[in-house]
Amino acid sequence: MKYRIGVDIGGTSVKLGAVDAEYNVVEKLRFPTGRDCTSEQIINGIIENCKILIEKYPIEAIGIGSAGRVDPVNGKVLVAGNLPFVDEPVTLKVGKALSLPCYIDNDGNCAIIGEKTAGACKGCNDVLIITIGTGIGGAILINDRVVRGHNNRAGELGHFVIDMGGLECECGLHGCFEQYASATSLIEHTAEAAEKHPESIIAKESASGIDGSTAFRSAKLGCPVAKQLLDEYGKWLAVGINSLVNIFQPEMIVLSGGIANEGENLLSLIRPYLRPEANVTVTKLKGNGGIIGASLLGTPHGA
Repeated sequence: MKYRIGVDIGGTSVKLGAVDAEYNVVEKLRFPTGRDCTSEQIINGIIENCKILIEKYPIEAIGIGSAGRVDPVNGKVLVAGNLPFVDEPVTLKVGKALSLPCYIDNDGNCAIIGEKTAGACKGCNDVLIITIGTGIGGAILINDRVVRGHNNRAGELGHFVIDMGGLECECGLHGCFEQYASATSLIEHTAEAAEKHPESIIAKESASGIDGSTAFRSAKLGCPVAKQLLDEYGKWLAVGINSLVNIFQPEMIVLSGGIANEGENLLSLIRPYLRPEANVTVTKLKGNGGIIGASLLGTPHGA
């Protein structure tokens, strides 16, 4: 059996795995990127971790999904807000070092390829995926084809404006969707709530560190501050989803990223505020959707 490697480059870590012919991630590796990582360190990390998998499995190709603006034709990451890449020829360096075919696409596109092939929207032809992480990414599937745009920049679902006078975004606009509904936004509001309410459960849960699950965990423990915070977060997320529903009228919207691991707890936040025709679910592939989708680049499934 032949295997392919899928690499998912995110704002805080790189995940990669060996994927078999049935779309199972048979082994998964991970290493941090961090704010101080250079592009050379990230690429060398990908190469060294791929070598570990190549020693164990007969690998036929490598696919890479990266955050940011990606040029899949020339194999480059042009720019990425949370990564150090600038006009970086990623596939040339990785492919040459490992002597294997190497492909690259935006991480959101890889996520939707994974979901349509093996996940929540299998069998659907018109789908959006919203990836909720450091920022908000996404991808668009229309008539069973990934929409990339004439410049391969379509699908930046985190960067449409939902509050014209709102927070400044690194993209240069103000009030972008990701400024209110990303995991980063939720973490920032969790920290603010913990500081403002030092006797609350959310403050106690935050004492050992804050991540995207802190508010959810606190709410489960009965914290009214966390419940109010999550209700507000759910409203912002629903505002963006409703706008996307109006524009695209998809069969389904799939939520992925770390926050989506909350499953029903996340969906219950947004349901009261969604349009009736909005069909929203969470990924079935957990953290593996981007890896599986990336592994399929260069195949008919990856078109």
